[in-house]
Amino acid sequence: MNDAIRKQAQEFIDNISKTDNVAIITDHDPDGFTSGTLFFDHCLKKEAKVKQFTFSRNSSELEDFPLEEFNKIITTDLAAQTIVQILEKYKGKEILFMDHHPSDAKLPDSVIEYRTMYRGYIPSARSAYELTGGKKWLALSGVISDSGHLYKENEEFIKDALDNLNMTREEFEEKIASPISDSIIYLNKEAEKSFSIIQKLESPTKLDTVEKYSKPIQEETNKIISKFESDKENIEGIIYFYFKPKYSVKPIVINKISQRKENLDKIFIFASPKDNGKVTFSARSNSGKINLATLLKAGIGNLEGKAGGHFNSSGGAVNSEDLEKFKENLCNFLKENPLD
Repeated sequence: MNDAIRKQAQEFIDNISKTDNVAIITDHDPDGFTSGTLFFDHCLKKEAKVKQFTFSRNSSELEDFPLEEFNKIITTDLAAQTIVQILEKYKGKEILFMDHHPSDAKLPDSVIEYRTMYRGYIPSARSAYELTGGKKWLALSGVISDSGHLYKENEEFIKDALDNLNMTREEFEEKIASPISDSIIYLNKEAEKSFSIIQKLESPTKLDTVEKYSKPIQEETNKIISKFESDKENIEGIIYFYFKPKYSVKPIVINKISQRKENLDKIFIFASPKDNGKVTFSARSNSGKINLATLLKAGIGNLEGKAGGHFNSSGGAVNSEDLEKFKENLCNFLKENPLD
């Protein structure tokens, strides 16, 4: 069944032609933008008309996606629950849904639903590259930014891409993946500009257009990391860190700290406030001790909020006034389910 769906997805991509008008809807993050770029470039190669739309979890509405003029739609790195209303509205069109999150909503039967979890944790950028070819180094950027290197199923892909570049993963992250990710954060309110800049990158050695936006993010990241040791808390073996960043650097900060050699057996939950009255969480661990999506859901309990993601990398949110209750729930859960 999985091979049949994979074949359907490949046929959808291969059959794009100059008679098509394609809408690509991506998540607003490095994996979404890099996978979206690979699909975008493929459409251009096929001489099709193509336009990219960014889905923002915090602000996008159904009305933000007027897709009547398009005959084909591709979505990438967006969970079904996030995008289901849009796909229901346009279910009469040819649609490819590609994602690597657990199933959380029923999509229209007409949609080609290519979920890659049967192969393990495969970021969307890698899957898009496998369907389209193109810039493997850009796909690698999406994979690394989405913590794909924490999963053995990506080892061969990452090694091959790095060998082609003659770089170590650490060098690639510093020189290529981080500047691309940082530029997306800096241009958070200018998603169309951000995507366009990434889509127009031609070489991993020519990143001037993203590097000019990455410096403020790097400075903010270093500032937050310097506060980590003094401000962190221990919640029954979980390292918890709350901070108020100027930019949305939480994923960068937690990735850098959790991937230090001395932290590979530890579990981290980082929290920061949003302007919408929410506190959002990022959880990371290389330890394999607990499913982090399960851990965050235990913290939320009966509170108004949400959590989800993957075993080693997850996220969530609660109302700001419920933060202390979240920590209390987390503590009680870990007392009943100790890590050791």
